[in-house]
Amino acid sequence: MGRSVIGTAIFCAVLSVLAACGGQGGGSATTTATPAPPPSAEYVPPPIPTDGAIGQLGMTGPEKPWETMNYEEKEWYMIGKVHPIMRQIFQTYNATKYEGLNFECTPCHGENAKEKKYKMPSDHLSPVPPLDSQEFKDMSKSKLVKFMMERVTPVQAHLLGVAPYDANTKQGFSCYGCHPQG
Repeated sequence: MGRSVIGTAIFCAVLSVLAACGGQGGGSATTTATPAPPPSAEYVPPPIPTDGAIGQLGMTGPEKPWETMNYEEKEWYMIGKVHPIMRQIFQTYNATKYEGLNFECTPCHGENAKEKKYKMPSDHLSPVPPLDSQEFKDMSKSKLVKFMMERVTPVQAHLLGVAPYDANTKQGFSCYGCHPQG
């Protein structure tokens, strides 16, 4: 996926949290959470903001392919771009839960992230069942999983400059970019 606007890719990827952030993040952009839909309505994830970190840093992938970056290059890219943008994305889901120090490296990478060099998938995240299983299909109806599938995973794939998951080919960035397979 090049540097084009996310477009339709935003709606076709599957569950994931973050890849790797390394180091302490700075402040955070505050994003107003969208009001919860009425209980009878199907949940629709909030739109991707265009202000804050996203507005300042842009929704583009890295200049150099992720897989060719060394550890230090990945660390700086995560600190300077991925982390602030993903914090803003998560704040659209729950601004309080993901504000400031509540959204640093540990929620995605675990307590021992530095020792593991921020490797993903992270064994402290919940395992995700096979994507073609009934268990996953049932999970996909939840508000959180729908948010992850329609916002987090495609944005993360885009920021890493990798293809989002394609259910037809079973290739691309999916939940398993961050979560262990269960």
